[in-house]
Amino acid sequence: MTETRTSTNTAEDSAARAIYRRLFSDWIAGYKKQIALIFLLMVIVAISGGVYPALISHIFDRLDGATDPAFYSPFLGDSLVVIPALIIITASIKAVAMYFQVLNVNALALKLTTALQKQMMAHLIEADLSHHAHEPSGNLISRIMNDLNLVREAVVRLANNLVRDMLTALVMIGVMFWFSWLLSLLVLAVYPLAMRPIILIGNRQRKASASLQVHMGKVTSLLAESLQGIRMIKAYQLEDAEKKRSARAFDTLYDQLVGLLAGRARVDPILEALGGVAIAGVIGVASWQVASGQMKTSDVIGFITALVMLVPPVRAIGTLNAVSQEGAAALERIFGLLDRQNDITDKPDAHPFSPAHAEISFKDVSFHYGDKAILSQIDFTVKAGQTVALVGPSGGGKSTILNLIPRFFDVDGGRVAIDGVDVRDIPMGDLRGAIALVAQDAVLFDDTIAANIGYGRANSTQQDIKTAAKTAAADEFISELPEGFNTQVGERGGRLSGGQKQRIAIARAMVRNAPILLLDEATSALDAHAEGQVQQAIDRLSEGKTTIIIAHRLASIMHADRILVIDDGRIVEQGRHAELLAAGGLYAQLCALQNISG
Repeated sequence: MTETRTSTNTAEDSAARAIYRRLFSDWIAGYKKQIALIFLLMVIVAISGGVYPALISHIFDRLDGATDPAFYSPFLGDSLVVIPALIIITASIKAVAMYFQVLNVNALALKLTTALQKQMMAHLIEADLSHHAHEPSGNLISRIMNDLNLVREAVVRLANNLVRDMLTALVMIGVMFWFSWLLSLLVLAVYPLAMRPIILIGNRQRKASASLQVHMGKVTSLLAESLQGIRMIKAYQLEDAEKKRSARAFDTLYDQLVGLLAGRARVDPILEALGGVAIAGVIGVASWQVASGQMKTSDVIGFITALVMLVPPVRAIGTLNAVSQEGAAALERIFGLLDRQNDITDKPDAHPFSPAHAEISFKDVSFHYGDKAILSQIDFTVKAGQTVALVGPSGGGKSTILNLIPRFFDVDGGRVAIDGVDVRDIPMGDLRGAIALVAQDAVLFDDTIAANIGYGRANSTQQDIKTAAKTAAADEFISELPEGFNTQVGERGGRLSGGQKQRIAIARAMVRNAPILLLDEATSALDAHAEGQVQQAIDRLSEGKTTIIIAHRLASIMHADRILVIDDGRIVEQGRHAELLAAGGLYAQLCALQNISG
């Protein structure tokens, strides 16, 4: 049992060292000048600290032999005046060096964590949609914010404790040996006794920290859910239920934090107790040596001064293992995210592509989400300039068909092609640059209306934006806003109504002016008047473009060139509105439910 635990601890320590080696080689080593400056400042701090015991020993040595009262005159230049001045100078040098060392260490740690945050966010933005679907956004936000705080703390502590305090400890041990090798060996024999329990505590801290960070991600997700769903919570009178749910999450967080702090708190008492043993032993042996004439009182005072100055860095080094293990757990999660490879990438031999006709074809396409089959044997072609509508019961696979065109997901079987070229052979930038998408949930960023429309094309002008807004029937409500196109829309467009947000999203697609247009319930949030205006705008926008529309309001797609009825992942019917209505199948049933006739 003991051997198993020892091997586990050894493996965990080895893994932590490997993680920090990667952190240093990949992220820290580039700051060579700043590292060199920090190390120089640490050396100054350590050496200046080592001067104290020697000066104090010297002044007590002089006091033992002092017979002339002039020793106490500050005007006679005696060492009793010079040495206090030297102590002040030494303390000042140490204080200045420590200030700049702490400042530079923290600045370096902030540079490191900021660079990691930027890289993590860039990685998440580039990540496949499947990665986002499998992990709550709260967990990802927790990694970017909470995990990075642990890493920053660990880096600062490693720099200060592992280097500065280690240098200080070595200097103090050297000074102690200078005064008495016997007392030094006595001290060094005591402190290693603390290492094994401290290492065990550190390993437990790593596991506890990993569990805590997972729970922090869950709490972040819960808070985001509650705040984003506050309207529904109030509508269904779920305030008490949400209070209890969040209270349970915070209580669990409290318990885990207390456990983590308890682990840290165990280290100092262990070192305090051993320090007491060491000092007691030193006093006992030193008294015997002074009594037998083997050691001067001034040397004992100098030794004890060095020992007292040794205790803080040793204590800091002792607590370092717990903090470094917590940082290693956070880094493991961070590197796990950064190492996650995307499945949807450009092929090395992908050639630049610009659609000549923008014809879309699905050939025997199948798609699975996990073990569940979503699409099976999907075959259809949308000719250049045609408008094809996808209709059918919810969950039938309509949105999945749309998502396969811009490669948000890749097919499991068959192929999706544009102008006969498999979308997997087209560079992602060229593929998505040829597509404009308006989804059911209009996504707006906390920026101005003009900026949100302009996101459709990077080089869009103000005139392009205003023209698109007018075509999307958005200019009327925009002109009534206090700041017009410069109005801030708020988080997720919260200052606009659903219909207004949707019209902004449609204007964004119009600015893009792509040859392929994908509309996923683009008019679902509009009232009858606005829907009529936007439908006319979509009709104008669709001219000459290959368009695929998902619609539950069948009246909006009656004039489509072709309608595909999707049910349970298959195309069960296809044709024009009148043909499908006459066939009396699923489409006719859906039309009857919406009181739509020929």
